[in-house]
Amino acid sequence: MGGIIRVGLIGCGNIGMGAHLPAYAHIPEAELVAVCDIVEKRVQAAAECSGATAYMDYRQLLKRRDIDMVDICLPSDLHAEASISVAEAGKHILCEKPMAHTLEAAQAMINATQKAGVKLMIGQVRRFDHRYASIKAQMDAGKVGRQVFIRRAERQFLPFPPEAWQWDTKRGGGVILDIGVHATDLFRWLFGQEAVEVYAVAKSVREAAREAGSYDHAFITCKFDGGGVGFAEASWAYPQGFGGALYAQLDVVGTEGKIQYADKDTNPMLIYSTEKGHELPRYFRFMSTTEYAFEEEIRHFVRCILDDREPVVSPQDACAALEMALAAQRSAETGQPVHLPLQEETRWRESTLA
Repeated sequence: MGGIIRVGLIGCGNIGMGAHLPAYAHIPEAELVAVCDIVEKRVQAAAECSGATAYMDYRQLLKRRDIDMVDICLPSDLHAEASISVAEAGKHILCEKPMAHTLEAAQAMINATQKAGVKLMIGQVRRFDHRYASIKAQMDAGKVGRQVFIRRAERQFLPFPPEAWQWDTKRGGGVILDIGVHATDLFRWLFGQEAVEVYAVAKSVREAAREAGSYDHAFITCKFDGGGVGFAEASWAYPQGFGGALYAQLDVVGTEGKIQYADKDTNPMLIYSTEKGHELPRYFRFMSTTEYAFEEEIRHFVRCILDDREPVVSPQDACAALEMALAAQRSAETGQPVHLPLQEETRWRESTLA
């Protein structure tokens, strides 16, 4: 590979164009050589700002022998199909979260990459954010003693139109699969334990969620085998402009101390004028994760390919976070706690998301 990983980006929508594509300009070990999207206007814009070749069919992109790695930023329901195609083409895969919509699809991704001998990492980007990495290091150093309770809140107003795939239960899965999977992975990573039970209460608040039959506000409780408890609030239903100071919060409570972090950097300033009213300057495009976290995530995976080592987020890690999110979805619908690992009789929900 000559010390340079040549990359093809599939999906030039919100996360692909706004977070992944700009990161490659800051990673000397990677060169973005191809971009793909089914919307011509989007892919041409991506090509113009990156200098990469544009494609509207990712199968044509995969025919290029000079591409070593593919970065998948497609809607969630397409992750498995695209990842398997990329693996069969013999290229390494970085794929946005959630890993898939069913455990069967996630396992098919793992099987395909193992058969092809390529690497796969799912973009659980919170792990690459310096703030949360620092909290994890302090916990591992024993600063709070034995971890007892972790609370996570991610609150926002989803700015996408009602027809956006994020609202669709069969494409985006609603707030539990889209945002809740960040919390489930964060809990499992910070506790260093496996979840044994998940209980969730969720609502469809905004009209777009009600029309799509999906949830846009959820409370998720996860019990772990070491006795720890994680509690997450994941929401797209907060009123637009409610203020960024309360947007993302993390509390870690242990037997000997507590770590508390609130993401005030997103909107540290309030501006008021008679002409525009109140304004909250937005310092980061993706509010609960800074732009550099995506850069760190991609750089890490590129180095794993160059150094032939395994990513810190294994496919099994991502699959476990997905399983917890699917359990939360099931619990929200039945009103009952769901035990892990998921049993066959509780997997019916997954088939409806496929």
